[in-house]
Amino acid sequence: MLLSRILGFTRDMVIARYLGTGIAMEAWVAAFRFPNLFRRLFGEGAFNAAFVPLYSRKIEENGKQKADLFAARTVTIMALILTVLAVLAYVFMEPITRLVARGYTGEKFDLAVNLSRITTAYLIFICLVAAFSGMLNSQRVFGPPAFAYVVLNIVFLNGLFFVVPKTGNPEYVLSWSVLIAGVLQLFVVMFACWRRGIRIRPAKLCVDSDVKKLGILMLPGLASAGIQQLNLIVGQSVASFQPEAVPYLYYSDRVNQLPLGLIGVAFGIVLLPEITRKLRGGQEDQAKSSLAHGIEMSLLLSLPAMVAMIVIPEEIMHGLFQGGEFTSEAAHQAGLALRAFALGAPAYILARVLQTAFFAREDTKTPMHYTLVSAITNIVLSIILFYFIKHVGCALATSIAGWVTVILLAIKLRRDQFLKLQSGFSKRLTGMLIASAIMGVGVWFLAQWGSEWLTGGYNLVIRLSVLGVIVSAGMLMYGVLVILLKVTSIAELKAGFRRA
Repeated sequence: MLLSRILGFTRDMVIARYLGTGIAMEAWVAAFRFPNLFRRLFGEGAFNAAFVPLYSRKIEENGKQKADLFAARTVTIMALILTVLAVLAYVFMEPITRLVARGYTGEKFDLAVNLSRITTAYLIFICLVAAFSGMLNSQRVFGPPAFAYVVLNIVFLNGLFFVVPKTGNPEYVLSWSVLIAGVLQLFVVMFACWRRGIRIRPAKLCVDSDVKKLGILMLPGLASAGIQQLNLIVGQSVASFQPEAVPYLYYSDRVNQLPLGLIGVAFGIVLLPEITRKLRGGQEDQAKSSLAHGIEMSLLLSLPAMVAMIVIPEEIMHGLFQGGEFTSEAAHQAGLALRAFALGAPAYILARVLQTAFFAREDTKTPMHYTLVSAITNIVLSIILFYFIKHVGCALATSIAGWVTVILLAIKLRRDQFLKLQSGFSKRLTGMLIASAIMGVGVWFLAQWGSEWLTGGYNLVIRLSVLGVIVSAGMLMYGVLVILLKVTSIAELKAGFRRA
């Protein structure tokens, strides 16, 4: 997961150098939004939430052969539905693009449609990747599914480094890279399944009771995850009326997504099968304990990230992206959006963790209802705040909507008596907040010291080195503080990371 995020940042830094925030970048963001939507819906969301508990139960109750038959029927039906969906999306890409980028016109709109038609088929491959990844996750195999996402960035980087210099048109190279990566990602997880004795072959189309149950469980989850993505799409659509605002939101959201990718998704993937197994075994108290531990670890890691992105957002954007077509003004505007996004960073991660408690109990409807409330909040606030503070308002609306989701999920779990925080939680949370605040002050002073190197037009190696020093010092400072304040211990940290 860490390798994937590092490569993803490398990819975005190269993209920023080639495309900056101009028309080609705006078109590429719109084109990448569609396949990315399905990656997040299936690869990180609804499918695993519904499939993993059912597949795990099948293995325990009916044996591996019956479980694999259920998986084969699921994959066959998915492949058929997804192929039809991809064809329809290709045909109706113009109205789809108008929906996600209402402010695009002329050359920008035409380019976005052309690029989107290239990337459309990726949805078939990434959804099948999610299916095979779910089978592996059910057997506590997490490496190959994580590496599949590394493959996506490897293909991107190869295209950017070796193809673009020869052919030009980086936006088209990026779009074809998405499609090629989908094929390779599917091969990675299929091969991993084959090595572990999971034999999935095309099965006769049969919508039996198990497949129906999967659909019943998955549809609310799809709606829930889809609504979450709608938050981002709404923000992008509203922001598309402001020139270059869509790339500002893209780059800042990429930085903001780092904690979610490293912490939220990782904890969600590990916690879901863990809580499911404990509930199946009648160990409800241990399941509650796992959830409480996941909440504390998420806060421990996300709070300092939030504070850092709030106090030095422009320095981060300058250090990572400035250069080539990505100007100092772009770094400034993206930094303003990053600060607004950062306010919701812990919420995005906590929502992932809290949702596992519902998914493990095969309740996908409740998160859907709450996410719908969150989406309505986001849509209303995006429109209102955009009028006053432009693209920053779209980012801020997303953060507020994220906290609305967390509050609703937590209240429901408390009512169900499933959310039982560990003894001393309030004291430890206070310690995390104090440590994060002190670290924030320290990081701000370090950023002032390194400001000239970050914003003065120095090369990428110098900027990354300075930013690396600041981040490393901040991490060290925070680590020492949480131990001194007795928030945690070195042994507890090691145990927590082993579980995640």
